[in-house]
Amino acid sequence: MKRLLFLSALATAGCYTQETPQPDGVASFRVNLTGIYIGGTRTPLPVVNECATAHGGQNQVPLEVRGTADCRLALPRTPVDFDVEILALDAKGQPMESFNGPVSFRTVPGNLMGEYRYRWTQLTNGRGTGTVRSGQLYGDSHVWVQDEPPQVDYADGQVIPGELPQEPATRTNATGLSRLMKFEEPTISTVQVPQNSDQLTAYAGTYMRIGRNPEAGPPLLQNCPEGDPNDKQPVTLLVTGTDPGGFFVTDMTACRVGETSVPGANIQTGEPDGYYPGRFNSLYIYNYSFPEGLDPGDLLWSVSGSVQEFTATTQLTFPAWTTRERVRLLPQSEWDKYLKLNPPVEINGRLCGYSGSLYMTDPLCGYSYGNYKMESLESSLVKLSRVKFPRVFHNCDANGNGTVPFFCPNTRAGTWGSCGTDNPNDPDIAERQCNIDCTMGIGQFAGVHCAERNTYNGFGQFVVEMNPTGAAAAGLDESVPGRIQTFTTTVNADPTVVNWAQSDTFSRDQRVNVSCDKAANVRFGANGTPVALAAQTPLQHTMAAGEGIVYASVQNREDGTLTCKVAADARTRINLVTKDAIPDLVPDCREDDPNAEAAQQCRNLHAATFDVVGHLRQVSAARPRWNVLPRDVDDICCYPGPGMECPKPIRPCVNP
Repeated sequence: MKRLLFLSALATAGCYTQETPQPDGVASFRVNLTGIYIGGTRTPLPVVNECATAHGGQNQVPLEVRGTADCRLALPRTPVDFDVEILALDAKGQPMESFNGPVSFRTVPGNLMGEYRYRWTQLTNGRGTGTVRSGQLYGDSHVWVQDEPPQVDYADGQVIPGELPQEPATRTNATGLSRLMKFEEPTISTVQVPQNSDQLTAYAGTYMRIGRNPEAGPPLLQNCPEGDPNDKQPVTLLVTGTDPGGFFVTDMTACRVGETSVPGANIQTGEPDGYYPGRFNSLYIYNYSFPEGLDPGDLLWSVSGSVQEFTATTQLTFPAWTTRERVRLLPQSEWDKYLKLNPPVEINGRLCGYSGSLYMTDPLCGYSYGNYKMESLESSLVKLSRVKFPRVFHNCDANGNGTVPFFCPNTRAGTWGSCGTDNPNDPDIAERQCNIDCTMGIGQFAGVHCAERNTYNGFGQFVVEMNPTGAAAAGLDESVPGRIQTFTTTVNADPTVVNWAQSDTFSRDQRVNVSCDKAANVRFGANGTPVALAAQTPLQHTMAAGEGIVYASVQNREDGTLTCKVAADARTRINLVTKDAIPDLVPDCREDDPNAEAAQQCRNLHAATFDVVGHLRQVSAARPRWNVLPRDVDDICCYPGPGMECPKPIRPCVNP
């Protein structure tokens, strides 16, 4: 009976449904791309070469095709402008004409760049247009429109002022995004090629995967300009060396990079072929420990990690990698089969940034931050030829605090000092001047090859003096012909008359290097004593008072016309680090060491010149900024001084 009464009550009450109320306000945005341009221009962003060729040229590729799977957008080295049309939508996906207010932009992946006006736009009656400027774009990307405050920049803890909208009373956080845009997959050069006239990577802080594992799809192919032999070649990642903290990797099939293609470059002397000496194709992988299981010569399918700058050298941190081939599983004769295909590039005066005449920063190889020749070789294997080790190590750390201040040039005054405003009361002034004099070979160390001992003890780096400018046939550096004077003399018909050729005038205390194509007599100054000089043999001399001009005559009349070359010696230096690769080598030595064997080894070291192979790293605070790190003792060989031997444990470059 009670059950019947309960059912009767339910029937009397009746049943009904109530719809959930729909949210008010904007729910999303429809975002339509109307243009993709190189930032600051109305030039369409290029697509990969294969797509451009299929459509008859870059300008013929339709917008709706750009950025699709079959027509990826080329990786930009400058910001990109996206033109968008925006429509506000309500919860039912219908146009919402009642929406009036500012909306902001973002790109994923990618980072907004430039003025604030490229980071937001105003919608009126639910509609609006805008231009989004972004960089660091790669892979699959979208332009997002959102009902949120626009992204701002900060300086000194304050928002940098600019063209920002009046914030509405409320925000809904509604979002919408454009169609998918496919950019090229990143390569090492994506990370390394300078962007926006800045030698630091534009991708700092970005997590990135380079390469592709076989299970993830077809091989990743290079997209090179027409005529590049590496176009459409598979990305090939080669381990070129390991160290206690990680390893170096080079993309063997990277595209050539034209010298005029990278904005902001400081090119004093162009490369003969018009391309950078390196391909921005090497990277250091910081593993926080030795990379167990990897050896030089191994190949990788892929490597991933977070892009960071450390002392101005770009690296991947917190890495992961997939090994493609372990060469140590092959016969020993094949361990270097891939390394042979990746020979080191020789560092010379042209790469260091020489112009046609001497300049105050010449002693520091690659000092200019706009020197992208050196930047193109960062973390690559390079070679130094005929370098000399320092004869003096001097400690400039007068107060014993373990640091020595670095220095910068005042190019207008032609002087060196602090990297800012000099303070006369700065207690580091004396230490800085000591460091300047020692590193540059001036002042108290004029004409002396000196290395700062505190820097060597703390970081293991020391300056070596590079091969001077002169005739290549004499073993000197002829990479910048504009610095070399050539003078010629003939044989006089009268055997009692000696014809002397002469150079232009050099300044006093200027060190020069002269060589001749035949045996010659050479003197310095009109009244100098002639010195016999064998053919294609360099002679080094520092001009004294009353000298300044080089004179030369042929030794043997039957040799005929004599041609000589002479050049001022910039005494250019670069840093070398040998402590990990060759711990038994002692650069900081004394020729008067009480230990007779140690003294002899020191004399051998100072008399020799050396060929060095190693990885090139940048240290922004170092002077010079560029460091070469050999991998092991086999990366250094020596040309012993006359009647001497190579210092232990270095082997000779030429077998006797």
